[in-house]
Amino acid sequence: MGKQYYFRKRLQLLLLFGTLLAVFLLLRVTWLTQMEECCKPSSFSFKNATVFKSNCLPDDLQRHMATIGNGFIGHVVYGDTIFLNGVYNGVEGHSHRARIPATCALQLTAKDMVLSPNYMLDVGNGVFTETQENEYLKLTYTVFAHREYSKLLICNVQAEAFKHDIVLQTRNNKGKDTEDFDVISSSMFDKGIHHIHIRTKEQEIAHTSPGHSTRSSLTDVYMYYDDIPPTIQLKKGVQMFTWITSIYVNDNGAKKAYEIAKKTSFTDLLDSHTSAWHRIWSTGAIEIDGNLQLSQAVYGSLYYLYSSLPVQNDPNWQFYGLSPGGLAHGRHHEDYQGHVFWDQETWMFPPILLLQPDMAKHQLNIRVEHLEGAFQKAQNFSYRGAMYPWESAFSGDEVCPWYPATELENHVTGDIAFAFWQYMHMTDDQDFIDLAQPVIEGIAQFWESRVTYNNSKALYDINAVMGPDEWHFPVNNSCYTNFIAKISLLLPSIAFPSKADTPEINKWMDIASKMYIPFDEQKKYHPEYDGYDPEDNQTLSAEGTPNRLVKQADVVLLGFPLMLDMPDEVRKNDLAIYEKVTSERGPAMTWAMFAVGWLELEEYEKAAELFQRNMQYVVEPFKVWSENKHGEGAVNFITGMGGFLQAILFGYGGIRIKVDRLDLNPVLPPDSSKLIIKHLDYKGGSFSFKIEEDTVVVQQLEAAVHDFILHVYSSGTNYTLQLNKPQMFPRGKAALLSTLIYSAKL
Repeated sequence: MGKQYYFRKRLQLLLLFGTLLAVFLLLRVTWLTQMEECCKPSSFSFKNATVFKSNCLPDDLQRHMATIGNGFIGHVVYGDTIFLNGVYNGVEGHSHRARIPATCALQLTAKDMVLSPNYMLDVGNGVFTETQENEYLKLTYTVFAHREYSKLLICNVQAEAFKHDIVLQTRNNKGKDTEDFDVISSSMFDKGIHHIHIRTKEQEIAHTSPGHSTRSSLTDVYMYYDDIPPTIQLKKGVQMFTWITSIYVNDNGAKKAYEIAKKTSFTDLLDSHTSAWHRIWSTGAIEIDGNLQLSQAVYGSLYYLYSSLPVQNDPNWQFYGLSPGGLAHGRHHEDYQGHVFWDQETWMFPPILLLQPDMAKHQLNIRVEHLEGAFQKAQNFSYRGAMYPWESAFSGDEVCPWYPATELENHVTGDIAFAFWQYMHMTDDQDFIDLAQPVIEGIAQFWESRVTYNNSKALYDINAVMGPDEWHFPVNNSCYTNFIAKISLLLPSIAFPSKADTPEINKWMDIASKMYIPFDEQKKYHPEYDGYDPEDNQTLSAEGTPNRLVKQADVVLLGFPLMLDMPDEVRKNDLAIYEKVTSERGPAMTWAMFAVGWLELEEYEKAAELFQRNMQYVVEPFKVWSENKHGEGAVNFITGMGGFLQAILFGYGGIRIKVDRLDLNPVLPPDSSKLIIKHLDYKGGSFSFKIEEDTVVVQQLEAAVHDFILHVYSSGTNYTLQLNKPQMFPRGKAALLSTLIYSAKL
């Protein structure tokens, strides 16, 4: 009896041990599988975060409606206008995106019927859909700017009628005749195909104008598009109607694209379009679990930025840059007229650089193409080198209509140099940096001619400028301007080390080492400019506001993105002082930079408060951003979206671009359980990062010509990353390094 008892007990223990072992092995396999899958490259997955639905439209349809685009065509859904990249009309300060009347902005009704509408912007697929239905009829209207064939704008109506003799009424909102083009020729073929040749009316800059470059000219646009009948008699059953618009800057290109589209079924056109969008998302996206509102804002911001950027270079028509209102906005006297500002390099460029470096390269390339205008502007103001315009459009010449900015807001030139600095350290694309050598050296030459040596301080001043805070001008020694000038002067020695010992580069390095950066030793903070007093309630600025008030992020940009080395005490003082004096009427991107600063100091509650302020600029239901709160100012404000995405990537992601490494110190965004950065590109490799409350998993998704090391600062541990093998470490500060520069001191 005793032996049997002990035998049964041993058997039970063995069975229990076996069960526990099996459970352990199963859990380990599951964990390893999750590790493998967490950042695994895959086709884009459709989730609620990429679909924005509503049963009503914004009150201000033209301003706050969703937009579609593909880097060449931009269009506000239901709006009366099509805009094209680089097509402007108007002289100098009146230059604006040239308005083409819409060809497929349909407003559908059924005669003698009331239909219930629903609207959906699907950013995962780059498609806007309207559905209307009742017991007798279901209409589905789909419109998109084709992502693969960028000359095409496609609209389709599918009608499912449950009885005979329903009359579908179509109304195309083409608006008034355009004032921006002359009609050179217009004809209609037998099959209801319109063929139009139009030409802009006014050159941006006259060829004979003194003190300007010679790039300006009129632009020809050619269109082939289907005629849309005002009424269609529906039969019982399902019917489908597709209307195609093809637009380009030469007739052959427009005609070929139209012919391809006409030979292709709507289903195939939609499939190729959505596949192109999936390729974009699968090579650069941000996912947030646990906070749907935030995740939708992230996807929406990426979508609107991506919609304004080309995927591939067009040898016949270059990309002309990102404007604050994106590609679908910029008519005369609205939304900055489609001009390119510092917004492109400072606000929109960094998140695109991390996720889509080829797109980012297009943003910089236009600065190379427009170098002639920068040289000419410097000459106009008696400086040397390249002085980039505050606003540019087609020609690359200055087209800002506001005189103080044209002469004083010089920091845009430094902002461009800093963007090249970021690109160089993220990509190692030395061929492009060599191509941009005249830009990089031209900018340094400009700052050399712009500084003034102050004998009493034995330092260099920059006088009579306007910093990012446009309420104060002219001022001496704008803190931001002086430091961005210092970076610009150092850049040639970093970009072209073989020339580092030349007299010219030595001169630039000497000026940089002696650049005056205002600092208050008693209060331990950076005054915005000489004489600035954050407690001055009496004096008025040039804009008529109290002198202490600041329009937007300025000094706080020293900490990030410029990464001026300073003690935590000073960084904290800068943030606290300027938060109190920054106007609530300021633009969207400002509070994102405050959030990044507080995250850097690991003051997470304060960061969340400032981050939430940034979210107040999102206009529902299609996640359109406005420049100012309550839907006011420029729209669709991709400058604000860029700042917001920087708060995600550089704030909560904790990413910092360094000369020899990519630092990260991540933390979860508010009310989130997981943050995944997919396909961040660094020095030829591609990586994904999964951040959870206590852990981070890094996975290399694409190989480079060299290996990468992950260094964890807290433990001093180094991990050599292996392709598609996830590496977990405790959440905290880490660095990603190329093995080519691993010997650099951490």
